[in-house]
Amino acid sequence: MDSSFTDRKAVNKVKANLYIALILAVFGVLAGVFIVPYQMETMSTYLSPEVFDPKDLPLPMAALIGIASIQLGVATFVASILGIILARKVNLKLPILDGLVNKNQKMTVSGKWLAYAVLLGVLGGFTIVAADYFYFQHQIPLIAENPPAFSLNGLLAGVFYGGVIEEVLIRLFLMSFIVWVLYKLFARAKTTIPHAFYWIAIVLAAIVFAVGHFPTTQVVFGELSSILIIRSLLLNGLFGVVFGYLYWRKGIEYAIFSHMTAHISMQLLFIPIFY
Repeated sequence: MDSSFTDRKAVNKVKANLYIALILAVFGVLAGVFIVPYQMETMSTYLSPEVFDPKDLPLPMAALIGIASIQLGVATFVASILGIILARKVNLKLPILDGLVNKNQKMTVSGKWLAYAVLLGVLGGFTIVAADYFYFQHQIPLIAENPPAFSLNGLLAGVFYGGVIEEVLIRLFLMSFIVWVLYKLFARAKTTIPHAFYWIAIVLAAIVFAVGHFPTTQVVFGELSSILIIRSLLLNGLFGVVFGYLYWRKGIEYAIFSHMTAHISMQLLFIPIFY
């Protein structure tokens, strides 16, 4: 094979990875624009003025948003680059994004799997809101005292930060990394990666996803009780498994769509219905 053709192919692959990472990094910047106001809004709701006063911030709101946007943009870019490289090594896919940046590759979208992603996202939104309404608000007084209401900041932060950034960090990077490590340690002589490795990675990444919500839970509720830990592990961990499965079986975009749909359905459908 002509070495110049091989070199050109390698360069095109690097360019495609960079373009995808840049696209995802833009979502990281946008996430910073919405996540800071939503955090301020949430803390103002759950914390007393003595604990948190939005008028007494260390920096102006615009500065905090700018810092968050830069941090999330850079973190998303780095995690995307590493995640894409690892994903390609362990047969995990980015079919829509690859088709978007590569003119020689046809974009493939599965209507069936997209429908699955949306339905599972709606189920996730319902489960989270219903679980709080029917059970957890009776166990955790602060939830009952502060019933959720529609929040535009919450909707946009959920779509951009939850739907994209969390999926890049937890699924595209971490899950791909776990599969790659398992393959290198236990099956590098095999030509195919055992399905068990993907399931282990899905579950471990989902646990990390749930545990990653502990610091925010502790700030909001002022403690990290056993019932709050169970709530986070159950609600976040369960659907972390769903998003991981979608990534494995069809591609990271389907996990992103599903995660986005969960937040959209919560804000526009189930919070208004239940509250």
